[in-house]
Amino acid sequence: MSISQPVQTISSTKDKGNWQEDFLQRILIISAIFGLFALIPAVMSADEIILQGVYIGVYTILVASILIRIPYKIKAGIFVTLPLILGIGSLSEVGIRGDCIFWLLAHVAISALLIGYQGGVISIMVSEIVIGVSGFLMLNGYFTPTDPRSLEGTLANWITSAVSQLMISLVVMLGIRMLQAGFDQARSDIEEMLETVRDSQAGLEERVEERTQELARKTNQMTASTIVAHQTASIQDMTTLLNSTVDLIAKQFGYYYVSIFLINPRGDYATLQAASSEAGKQLVDRGFNLRGGTEGIVGFVAAEKRPRIALDVGEDAFYFDSPEFPDTRSELALPLIVRNNVIGVLDMQSTVAQDFHFDEIDMFQTLADQIAIAIDNARLLTESQLIISQLEIISNENTRRNWLLETSLKKPAFHYSAVGVRAVDEVPEPKSDKVLNIPLVLQDQKIGKISLHRKDEFQTWTDQEESVAKEVAIQTALALENIRIVERTRQQANREQELANVTARVRETLDLDTVLRTSAREIQRALNLEEAEVRLFPKRKSDVEEEPQEVTSS
Repeated sequence: MSISQPVQTISSTKDKGNWQEDFLQRILIISAIFGLFALIPAVMSADEIILQGVYIGVYTILVASILIRIPYKIKAGIFVTLPLILGIGSLSEVGIRGDCIFWLLAHVAISALLIGYQGGVISIMVSEIVIGVSGFLMLNGYFTPTDPRSLEGTLANWITSAVSQLMISLVVMLGIRMLQAGFDQARSDIEEMLETVRDSQAGLEERVEERTQELARKTNQMTASTIVAHQTASIQDMTTLLNSTVDLIAKQFGYYYVSIFLINPRGDYATLQAASSEAGKQLVDRGFNLRGGTEGIVGFVAAEKRPRIALDVGEDAFYFDSPEFPDTRSELALPLIVRNNVIGVLDMQSTVAQDFHFDEIDMFQTLADQIAIAIDNARLLTESQLIISQLEIISNENTRRNWLLETSLKKPAFHYSAVGVRAVDEVPEPKSDKVLNIPLVLQDQKIGKISLHRKDEFQTWTDQEESVAKEVAIQTALALENIRIVERTRQQANREQELANVTARVRETLDLDTVLRTSAREIQRALNLEEAEVRLFPKRKSDVEEEPQEVTSS
């Protein structure tokens, strides 16, 4: 990941070598460059060939240490030794008055920098020994500087130089030690900081990975939820809808077992209607059910109308331990709610403990709501189709009865010939292939037929003629039905008008006898009856034996 790049860059730089190696290599290169300009005059001014060889040898060793890959300690030892050799050479050439002190101080400083505190202490001791031995030899006449112009100096000069060299070396040593201590502390702080950054980075990467996995999980769940909702929305058959839903959820989400329970009309039992496994299908065939509120997580959800998660089914008080599903470790049950009524429960089980998360409930509940709507729509569609089928049966039966009554009151047939149209009781059917019989069908009920007889000189009926005849039969049946309905409507209107007239005449007077006579007369006249009678019965028990008042119209 990109957030780890800075730390990796710092760590890789550190692994290339420590600062002392880099510092030594650069100092060697600088010394070789500037040493070349110092070597030429030094060799030319030296009177002794030994000194010239020393100068050339020192420079050769310096260049060789740069070009040849050798261990750091050897290279540092060579570079530390070079100032010491140059200091000894200066002492042997010009004595204590020359630049030997400078070279010895450089020997101490470089030793402290490249080797460490102990190397600096050893270098101070070596420098003091060199000064002491050289002073002893020169002051006692055992050795004389090679340059005739040099002065051997006095004992005081040698002591002053030795003390000065010691003091300056200690100051240099102390300063270098403090710088190194500060540098080491800074490096330690940086390493500690880098370690903290690495730990923070590792934690951040872990959290990012967790969030990425969580986001991928939710994305996959949303995709699976969309697929399930889309594919189940188009299914109208209830059985197909339930079975397809549990199979799709089990496949898309990868769950061990998925089932749907539907609540009975009383609301006290949840019956298993669909399952995604063979064991579950066997339970469906056996009519497996759970009592609401008391049996299992499904019963709890059905009674409480809210989801429930069992992260570990072994520790859930409402878990119903079914031997058909021994591998269940976690479970999620969701209510199927339509118009604030629980119609069922969607139950999902997993073989992984804590496979369901509380922050996923809303997403799963949305899916459950969509499934509930699809189930309700399928149920309403089934009920509507049943009602429509019943209405069609009733309508067909009414049509059959109405036309039986209609044909019983009128002539059943009409015959058309060259002399015209006449009503007949029955039309004989000629036995010929030139006769075309077309049924008159109305709402799947045969109410009659049309018989067409072709003249002998014409050929048999063509398909186009039969199609025209069938269309005429359809229109004829509809026209007959319309005429029957109009006639019945007219008759009903006449009856209602007669009833209104009778009611109006009866209400014209308040005299009891007149009302009775008018009622009997108008009823007899309106219904064309031979005789109509209106009789009043007494209301009190004492009047039961009395004769009722009677009015007759004839």
